[in-house]
Amino acid sequence: MTQTIAGEPLLDIDAIDTYYGAMQVHFGLRLAVGVGEIVCLLGGNASGKSTTMKVILGLVRPRAGRVRFAGADITGWETPRVIARGLGSVPEARRIFPAMTVRENLLMGAYLRQDRAAVSEDLERILDLFPRLRERLSQRGGVLSGGEQQMLAIGRALMGRPRLICMDEPTMGLSPLYVDRVLELIQTINRQGVTIFMVEQNANLALQIAHRGYVLQNGRIVLEGAAAALLRSAEVQDAYLGGSAAPAA
Repeated sequence: MTQTIAGEPLLDIDAIDTYYGAMQVHFGLRLAVGVGEIVCLLGGNASGKSTTMKVILGLVRPRAGRVRFAGADITGWETPRVIARGLGSVPEARRIFPAMTVRENLLMGAYLRQDRAAVSEDLERILDLFPRLRERLSQRGGVLSGGEQQMLAIGRALMGRPRLICMDEPTMGLSPLYVDRVLELIQTINRQGVTIFMVEQNANLALQIAHRGYVLQNGRIVLEGAAAALLRSAEVQDAYLGGSAAPAA
């Protein structure tokens, strides 16, 4: 368990070994996310980042190790049960429902909830946070731009009232304008009390909004620490920032 977190972590990945058939993807993976943090997991292609998300969300079961969330051992839980526990997901490439309207997509995020009046209140709150979605409420999700679809995916996750949201490459494929907007939204959501765990290839962007970060290579954590320290790290500079100096967060 990471020692920089005060108290019990909200999410604790402990000594995970993960396989796809005979191919091992994780080797004793350990990381933790404290309540109220933004934590980023950095790594190149095939480093095991997206598989980490799948393990947390119950889509892939590890052969060894444990995943704990909000005081419970959720290793091997089915995804709906994980989500009901308070985990939200913004998957890679958004994965919205293109034939459904924006309203229907958002309400899908609340499908496990029974508090209908509160769902309606949350829908209004999320539309206040994402005014572009309010303008397109009756349009099909598939006609939205990439940035608008990412906002829709984040809004859908928030409709579940999560304690923690896992975001897989939230800036991938977005224009610079929407990249900045999505990063601002992540910080706003975090200030409102939602913990964020994000996988990113863009180390510079991720570390500028994160509190802490981990660097994953070939299924192993090779660096971890405060985001500002990782931005100054020579290893991170060489591997992810082209050797150029990056501003401290």
